[in-house]
Formats: sequence, C-alpha cells, structure tokens
Amino acid sequence: MTMNGFMASLSLLALLSSGATAHNGPETGDGRPVKAPAANAADIVDTPRENYTAVFFEPYAPQNAYDMIQRLPGFVYSTGSEARGFGGTAGNVLIDGARPTSKSGGLTEALRRIPAAQVMRVELQRGAMAAGEAAGQTVVANIVRFKNKSSGTWTVETRRVGNNKILPMLDATFATKLMGWDASFQLDTFLKSSSRDAVISSTDTNGMLTDRTLEDRQEEERFAALSFDAGRDAFGGRLQLNGRVKYFTWNGDTNRLGYGTSGFDTAPQDRFFNDNDKEEYGGELGADWSRTYRSGWRWRLIALGTFEDETEADSFIEQQPYRTVIEQGDIIAREKTTEAIFRTTYGLTDGALRPEFGVEGAYNRLDSSLEILIMDGNGVTLEEMAETMVRIEELRAETFGNLVWQATGRLTADVGAKAEVSRISTQGGTEQTFTFLKPSAGVSYTVNEQVQLSLKAQRSVGQLDFSDFAASADAVDDRQFDGNPNLRPDRTDRLEAKLDYTFGERGAISTSVYYEWKADVLEQTILPTGGQGLANAGSAKRWGMNANANLPLDFAIKGGLLEIDVYLKDSQFEDPITSQTRYLHDFNPSQVFIDFRQDIPDTNWAWGLEYNSSGHWHGYYIDEYEDFRENNRYGAFIETTEFFGVKTSLILYDVFGGHFDRLRELYNPTRKGTRIGTELSERTRDTGVRFVVSGQF
Repeated sequence: MTMNGFMASLSLLALLSSGATAHNGPETGDGRPVKAPAANAADIVDTPRENYTAVFFEPYAPQNAYDMIQRLPGFVYSTGSEARGFGGTAGNVLIDGARPTSKSGGLTEALRRIPAAQVMRVELQRGAMAAGEAAGQTVVANIVRFKNKSSGTWTVETRRVGNNKILPMLDATFATKLMGWDASFQLDTFLKSSSRDAVISSTDTNGMLTDRTLEDRQEEERFAALSFDAGRDAFGGRLQLNGRVKYFTWNGDTNRLGYGTSGFDTAPQDRFFNDNDKEEYGGELGADWSRTYRSGWRWRLIALGTFEDETEADSFIEQQPYRTVIEQGDIIAREKTTEAIFRTTYGLTDGALRPEFGVEGAYNRLDSSLEILIMDGNGVTLEEMAETMVRIEELRAETFGNLVWQATGRLTADVGAKAEVSRISTQGGTEQTFTFLKPSAGVSYTVNEQVQLSLKAQRSVGQLDFSDFAASADAVDDRQFDGNPNLRPDRTDRLEAKLDYTFGERGAISTSVYYEWKADVLEQTILPTGGQGLANAGSAKRWGMNANANLPLDFAIKGGLLEIDVYLKDSQFEDPITSQTRYLHDFNPSQVFIDFRQDIPDTNWAWGLEYNSSGHWHGYYIDEYEDFRENNRYGAFIETTEFFGVKTSLILYDVFGGHFDRLRELYNPTRKGTRIGTELSERTRDTGVRFVVSGQF
C-alpha cells in the first residue's frame, strides 16, 4: 500500500474525541465561582477548579461558548502554538473534557458552534493537564454541555468603512440530538468591503524628493464555511466526528498615480495599476474515539485529514508617461496542500500520578506552481517563466510520554519527552531526514485560593511553511523570492514563569515572563542561487513579559470592568548580511490593549470603550529594511437586549481613523551596501461602523 493510501485509510477509520466525566464542584446560588472545599489540602488529588454557571455570564448576553470564554476572569484565551504535530499545538480550552480535533477551523470555530444555552457551566482548572488534552497549559477552561437539549443562535451584521458598500454577514448555529448523535452545526458567511488611501513619497540617496504618488486601494472579501461535530457512545467508548468545508475569495485593486515633484493639482505623470485576486477552498474531516476503563486508564484514537486549494492571480500595468504602457504582466501562483494525521494515546485519567504514552504519524504534501509573463508596451516578452510545478512531501513519526504528579493539593508537577523523526523530500530528488528530542517540565504551586505560581521549561520545533520551498513574487512591492529546498524546522527552548492572582467575583491579574533560545531561525537572506529567499540563518534570543488584568470598578462605576492586556518583548539576532545585532524579522516589540465596559445596573443596556496602542513592526530583506508604524486606535460600542428579546449592538472602530506609515529603506546591492533611497507610504483608513443583531432559539 502506498503512503497516500495508508493515510487515507487511517482517515476513513477516524475515531475521535470525547469527554471525560464532568467534575461536579460546589456552586453558589447565583452562579458565582467557588473552589472545592478541603479539610486538609495535603489529601487533595484533584486539580483546583472554579465553576462558572450561566448566571455569571448573563450580564454579557453571550451567544455562544466563545463569548463566554472571553468573559472568564483572568483567563487568557489561547488557540495553541505553531509547533509541529497535533499534540504540540493544544489550546487551553476543552469541550466536555476533551480537545476538539480540528486544525483548519480551529478551537475558536468549535466554541462558536456551541450555543450559550447549551452550556451547563464553564470549569476553570489550574494545574498541569495530560499531554493529549491541553499539553503544557497551567490554566485550562472546560466547557460542560447539556445533553439531549436543542438550541441555536443567529447573528446578522452589517458593516461599513467610510464610503464603502454596506455589506452583510450571517452566522447561525444549531445544536440538537439527531438520530442518536449529539450534533451541532454552524454556517458562517460574510461579505466585506474596505479601502485605504496613501501618499507615497520617494527620495534618492541624498534624501532629495524624487516622486510623490497618490495610492487608492479597494478590497473585497467573500467567505462561507459550513462545519459540524457529532458525538455518540460507540464501540464501548465515545465517538466524535467533525467536518468543515469553506470557500474564500479576496480581491484587491491598487491604483497609483505619480506626480513627480509637482503638486497633486497637476496632471499625473505616470500610473501603476495592480489587480490581485485570490480564491481558496478547503475541507477537513476528523474523528476521535476514546474509552475510559474501570482501572482509570483511557485509550484514544485520533485521525484527521485536511486539504486546501488556493489560486492567486496578480496582474499589473505600468504607464510612463501617463496612458503610455511600458510594462505589463501576469503572475499566477497555485497551491494544493493535503495533510493526514493519526494519533493514539493511552493514559491514566485520575490519581496522584497520571502517566500518558502515545504515538503520532503525519503525512503532508504541497503541490505548488508559479507562472510569470512580463511584456513591454509593444507586447515583446521581457521575462517569462513557464508554469513550474514543485512537490514537497513530509512523512513524520513521533512517540511521546508524559507524567503529571499531583504531589499535594497545592503542588503539581509534570515532565515529558517527545522523540520525532521526519523526512522531507522535494521533486527533483532533494531529501532531508531530521530527528528531534523535545523534553518539557513544569511545576505549579497554589499558594492559596487567590494566588498560583507556575514555572515551565520546554523545547519545541516549528512547523515549516512548504510555500517557502517554492518560488514566489509580489508585483506591488516588486519583490521576487527563490524557493529553498533545504529548509529545516527552527527550534526553541523556552523558560517561563507565571503568576495568577484572583480577587472578588470578577477580578484577576495574570503575569508571565519568558526567555527563549532559538536555533535555525528562518530569515530572508542570500541563497546559493544568488537570489533572495528564506533560509536557516543561525541562532537568536527572545524574551518578554505578558500581563493581563480584569479590574472591577464597582467602587467608582457600578457595573464597570476594566480589562488590560500588555505584551512587551525584545529579541537579539546577528544579521547574516550586515553582521550587526538587530530584531528578528516580523517583530513588534510592544502592544497594549485596554477595554472598558459598563453593564448599567437595573437595565438591559451596556456600553464601552476600546484602546489599541500604536504598533511598530520591523522587517528585513536582502536589499531593504521595512519599518511599519500604526497610530493609537480607539473604538466604542453600545449594546442592549431591550428590544424583542434579542441582543443589538452598535460598534465603532478606528473612531479617529487609522493611520499607518510604512517606510522602505532601499540599498544596493544589499543592506550592507549603500542606501539608494527611501519610500514612505502614509496610509489612512476611515472609521468603521458595525451594526449587529443576534438572538437564540
């Protein structure tokens, strides 16, 4: 049997996820969280949990489980990492005690598929989890659903940015018992229209102005996705199925009129126009079967298959002087990706010592092609690349073991190790074999009912983007990238310390600091072909702090809540071109988000304000440094359930407009050489308005 046939057979066998027995902790009559009582903390083996019933979330009128998760005090939602493998990417939310088996739609879609009326309670669990559920997470939320109950949600939204079209969005979910299956479905569709304007100023090596350009960019998106999950008791255990299909298109038209050094009130001297179209469709099918034996051991079998098909067409025309074509071209890129994963685990679900063992196998494939045709104004070919097909395949196997030790009611430790072997081959005979050992260790200590400390160390291996193995081009920025068939996954050793502090009914503060040692980092550099492309460029260091706070303001504003998220980070990397120390590519050193909300007492009304701090992004290419800055951005909303029993929201974003400055510093022949000029693009976007009506049935 071929590997394709083998993995396809595994996908058809698909036996997927289900829940562990729900923990029934004490609750207050009004739904507030309480912790399990303990006469002697040393005798406790259960991980500390807090329970939040539907009453707790009522002031926010949530429509689905995702809305509820966003309102958990001190809980920072995570969809998981980009590490390789199914187990290494676990998020920090479970559904009925099990992790959803999905990649393309992800954890967020699974949560949005659950109507709020379907949620019995949300359990917040502190302490290490088994590797197969929420590996490495010290604070985990578990959605516990009602059984044999039908409910649904619907959301209709209209959105407008500036003078763009008013376009609709529709989302609907429904959960029910269907032919013995506990099933839920979601339909998600939207149409979006947006635009931006820019003034682009170009200078020469002496800083003298050489050209000023007006840019108008119009964008439209269309998206539709249908997903489901269904579970039932089968084969002595619990069988869970999930599936998803999607369709997405995006169109962006960029029109630039150049005026040289003259004013914008004169006739344009040149023109550049680009029409960029993307079309993508894909699907996913997964299954998870689990069975817990009387001994407390649980066996899980997981299979998952995904596919995506994407086509991007880039057409451009350059006129100089205005209305005289000097160059035109088409760049067409196609990608087809497929992935199949099979995983089995066997672990103990309760007790002071909870070991787990497992194996995982995966097959990934990318079929990519690039076609380029560039002609002058007379139709004479200047550059031509016939459609070039590239196939990249990866076969990977991993075995792992993990041990969670509940030493006392306050102290939990976990250790684990994964051993991986993978083979990546490209069309034409290039083949690489890799082996990785990925250890991890963590400890968490509950000081008291309010304070928890945790320390974690782990090694992870990044997931390669197979698109980087193939050539690509960008007409708007005039960049071409060579493919690199010799890429290796990057590796990261991370040490993290975290403090969680909860107070009152809704107050919480979570702070973490981390330090990372990175090897084989991926950066743009000069390839052996002489062209620009992604390559493993050495080692780097990265460190930072994350702080998240939920601060009730009842002492000053009844019903008020302030949410603050702060992300500070730094990095250090020796540039392979200039030999100077700099940030890593695609790096933003700091971000701050502040949200204020007041649920007005004794009414069905709420309002709020939002603040997103300015950003500063850094990018590095062979002959170019890119500096991207955005302004502080503000938003506001008002919502109510006053009318017809539905939730109605009016939301403003980018209230004072969005301002984005993109500076390109151009060098010859590389960034180690002479700076030959700059290009500053001062971009603006108008204020956006959203009107949202949602309800449940």
